[in-house]
Parts: sequence; structure tokens; C-alpha cells
Amino acid sequence: MAKESISEILDFTLFIFDLDNTIYNEEDYLFQSYSEIAGRFAGISTGKSKKWLLKTIMSIYRKDGREKLFDKFLEKAGLDATYLTECLEILRNFTPSSRMKMYGKTEKILRMLTERNKQIFVLTNGNPAQQRNKIKSVDWKGLDMSITFILADEIEPKPSPAGIEYILKQTNTGKEQVIFIGDSETDRECASRGGIRFLNISSL
Repeated sequence: MAKESISEILDFTLFIFDLDNTIYNEEDYLFQSYSEIAGRFAGISTGKSKKWLLKTIMSIYRKDGREKLFDKFLEKAGLDATYLTECLEILRNFTPSSRMKMYGKTEKILRMLTERNKQIFVLTNGNPAQQRNKIKSVDWKGLDMSITFILADEIEPKPSPAGIEYILKQTNTGKEQVIFIGDSETDRECASRGGIRFLNISSL
């Protein structure tokens, strides 16, 4: 993939970023939540320590990803499926023990854009409560004061262009002035449907 310098994108006036794995490593959030879940059920799952439960949930994650992660975890832990709701509540609302660091490259870009008074938005998919919690838990170093956060699920999840269209309407900005910076095919498709340029964060 051809690399582009930051200076090559500075002619745009409005920048839309994805959140997870574009601004920070989402696993920094997920792994802390899994530890919280393991601690919660250590006193309920007979004979299972927090260490064992965390090792189990991490093993499932490494092998199968997040698809039905908690269902598989509860089964292995010998816990009733009714605890699924509690797992999701912890995932979405827990307080991380440590703030999550931005990727150095993304922080540099955001700071450069802020110094140039560019319009900056974050358009993120996911459960709104969970995404708000993630946003609150990132160590923005003050940069969040210059960012408008849009929760796509409150409009229409990406790859729908509805979030982009909302931003363009709110800012009265032409599509040729906007660039979407993300990390996934979903982000790329969203930008394409919205008629704006897309740039994968890895190419910067």
C-alpha cells in the first residue's frame, strides 16, 4: 500500500475519523472489560478463579473472535445463559482502570488538524452507551475539545452514508472538501456511498 504524507491531506477542510482501531487500539478497552467480567463471576462460578475465567474468555477471543463470545464463555464457566445481559452491561458501562492511549500517529494528525482549525468529526459504529464510554475513556490530551462525536447507531450504522450526510448537512460542507480516515472495509464503503474520499489510517 502506497504511503501518503500528512501534508498531502491538509487541503481538506473537514475530517471524519473512525474511532475503534483508528484513534486507539480497541483491545485496550475490550481486555479491561473482560477482566472486569472475570472478576464479577469469580464468586459465582463454583471453583473458578478470576484468573481461570479471564484465561478462558481470552482463549475464546483469540480463537473465535467476538462472535457469541459471552455465550461461549458462560457455557465453559458453567454459568446460566441469563448472565449474558450482565456481561453486556459490564462491557458497555464499566470504568476502565487506566485511560486508553491514542495511537501516536493519529494523535499527531489530530493535533496538526486542530492547530489549523480544521473541522474534525468522529463517526463510530456500536452500542451508543458503549461507544460513549470508550470516548470518555480515551486519553485525548485535550484534543476532544475540538472534535464532534457522532454515534452512527443513533442515525444509521456504517456502511450507510447517513452519518456522513448528517455531518455534511450540519456543516454545509461540499463533498470535495471532506475526507474519511478509517481502518476497515466498512469505513471505506461508507465513504464511497457518501461520495467522499477515503484514506486508510495505515497508509499515512
